[in-house]
Amino acid sequence: MSELPPYRRTRIIRKEFAPGQRILMISDIHGHDSVFRAVLKKAAYTQDDALVIVGDLLEKGAESLKVIRTLMDMSASSNVHVLLGNMDVFTIHRLLSDDPVWRDRLFDKAQDMIRWWGGCLLDEMCRELGITLTPDIDRIATVRRLREHFAPELAWLSQLPAILDTSTITFVHGGLPHLRLDELEGAISEPYLKNDSFLSKGLSFDRYVAVGHWPTVLYRDRLMDMSPLILRDRHIVCLDGGCGVKRSGQLNCVILPDARSEDFSFVWADGLPHVRAITEQAEGPEPTYIHYQDRAVDILERGDEFSLVRYHSRETRVPTSALDPDNPGQLDTDMTDYRLPVSPGDEMSLIMRCGDEIYVRKDSILGWYKGDYTYVAENQ
Repeated sequence: MSELPPYRRTRIIRKEFAPGQRILMISDIHGHDSVFRAVLKKAAYTQDDALVIVGDLLEKGAESLKVIRTLMDMSASSNVHVLLGNMDVFTIHRLLSDDPVWRDRLFDKAQDMIRWWGGCLLDEMCRELGITLTPDIDRIATVRRLREHFAPELAWLSQLPAILDTSTITFVHGGLPHLRLDELEGAISEPYLKNDSFLSKGLSFDRYVAVGHWPTVLYRDRLMDMSPLILRDRHIVCLDGGCGVKRSGQLNCVILPDARSEDFSFVWADGLPHVRAITEQAEGPEPTYIHYQDRAVDILERGDEFSLVRYHSRETRVPTSALDPDNPGQLDTDMTDYRLPVSPGDEMSLIMRCGDEIYVRKDSILGWYKGDYTYVAENQ
């Protein structure tokens, strides 16, 4: 394993939280510094709290450099613990590796990431140095300048651990095969940082394992719910609310009043406009949920705003804008036709307008609202 750089090895930090100390758990900030600050404010975070960031600080947002610098400052406190995620390791490796294949991946994906997510770390770094990303940019010289100018940020990222272990909770971005951590220490970390659909592996533990990486909505089979999943019988906490990865996502912060407690609560924040309902809406019939992992549909009738499709044996309508132009017969996102129960005064996050309806998230659940509303002046 000597050829592995340190940031690709499984490094484990072991510690204990102070009795009575609140524990805040956040994963998958994905380059959304303003949303991160907003969720800390909603959680009434103080420096006395233990704050654990469970990986994927970077990419899929336009503020990755801000996130790095915010967490660098915060981690000067012994109560703040920042872990690596798979996106962090991939990005660091692309910046620090001298392998031209990895360097080319860094540049080749930049324009796609800017188009899809509004930015990427490479673009942010280049803009700070006054460098324009062009197809014919000198990649070797550019990376050399970035390594030199951003040496403190890259050094800080490179020394982050993969796992934080305590006697009551173990934190890791993707998931673990077991809690015999001595067997994992020093091994390549990617299997524990990118552990897709971790819950489906049927594992359970004798103390809590808190993970991110896989948005919790992908585990749901009826309602599109972005809230954290707390599986007390299996001792697993899934944190990822899809911030950045999904336009409809939120950044979750799970809170424990004490390390020995199981009284989990959570708050969330997002960067979406918020609206307040004026008129009431009754809950609709049993919804159709088109999963991201299984989003092929038969298009029955294409319309300007909505299209009629068949998903498995059910007919439903989807926004025409959600049909993937590059893959006919497939959506480019997950989608539901759920008609939310809404009362006057309910606050909702606005995702899109379609015809005379809006697609929203209310109480972490996605659905449609057809009624009058006003904009909330400032996200709370």
